Amino acid sequence: MNPDNQPVSSTPSVLKGMEWMVDAGNTLVKWGVFDPDGNLVRVVKSPLHRLEAGAKEALETGRPVAVTVASVSLPKEHWERWMMDHASVTMRWMGDYRNWPFETKYRDPDRLGTDRKVQMAGALAMYGRGPVMVMGLGTCLTVDWLKPAGPQGSPVHQGGWISPGLRMRLRAMNRDTAALPDLEPGTSVQEGPGLDTGQSMLAGVWQGYLAELREHVRRWKEVAPGAVVVVCGGDADLIPWNQITDYGSIFAAPDLALHGMYSLTRPYAF
Repeated sequence: MNPDNQPVSSTPSVLKGMEWMVDAGNTLVKWGVFDPDGNLVRVVKSPLHRLEAGAKEALETGRPVAVTVASVSLPKEHWERWMMDHASVTMRWMGDYRNWPFETKYRDPDRLGTDRKVQMAGALAMYGRGPVMVMGLGTCLTVDWLKPAGPQGSPVHQGGWISPGLRMRLRAMNRDTAALPDLEPGTSVQEGPGLDTGQSMLAGVWQGYLAELREHVRRWKEVAPGAVVVVCGGDADLIPWNQITDYGSIFAAPDLALHGMYSLTRPYAF
């Protein structure tokens, strides 16, 4: 994998005129601090239930002039109250955004998740008009295809896939059985076969997950040979990508959603 757009400072100086892009998933919140020139100078991660801690760390860089929020977990009203109490700045809500840089074949475009939309916007901003496949490895595994529509047309979202992420697969086995333990996926692949129940669960989840990723990449490269594959999400760092790159390069963009949000606010057009 090719690392891309890593935050450049762990102890940044105080900046003026900066903006925050806040990407709130089901378990993790990423606070992206952009300077006035559009550089991502800091990324702060905090659990969803510890918003104050994440904001406090982000504020070490200085108070923002604007905050843009994309959230698949907490609703708009929650963030509006939170901003009023803690940040005292105007909030932009990505759920209200309508001028997306792509069309979609989704039957109901309003039902296409904001997380997937901002990831696709980020892929187009960073890697051109397509074709590109975006893979989000978080609580769920999401996969989306974008293909060009022609010289004058917008890229077209062809649809996608959603399946359980690593932890969700393990939790389901624990929750829906009487005897299987509650496990975390760990930081390395569990090769099979397992020699006890826990190892067998980890081997099954890991090998199934890797096979699914490999099949998505294979199918995309058949549909669009030489096209870009972009990967983001909290579990992307756990994957041995050298086992999946038989069909070409896979680009790591851990802050893809943050870059997508920033690109959509230039100019702000909600």
